Amino acid sequence: MRTLLLTALLFAASTAFADAVSAPQAFTVSADQWAQQRSGAALLKLQPVHDAVAAWRAEPDAHILIRHPASDAGALWAGELSDWLVSLGVPSDHIDRQASADQPDDAVTLLVQRG
Repeated sequence: MRTLLLTALLFAASTAFADAVSAPQAFTVSADQWAQQRSGAALLKLQPVHDAVAAWRAEPDAHILIRHPASDAGALWAGELSDWLVSLGVPSDHIDRQASADQPDDAVTLLVQRG
């Protein structure tokens, strides 16, 4: 009985760990944050961008998905953010963009996911 219980606990723990490892890390940049004057140094001080780039650097095969509002303004915002990420050292082939009707108009979300 103990062996069965221990096996079940180990399986549950390993499944939870696998889910946590494969889940993308999410970092949200608000329109107010993005409205600040931008430069490479200023963007790295912007906590969500800093954290997303750090998470990407920790996983060599990771990609950054920019989930943006499904509007022309959202697409422009995602394009500019993508360009800035490239200037910060993230290769363009590690950056993807996705319009989402569920994304609020006043924010973009950076999802760092293993390649």
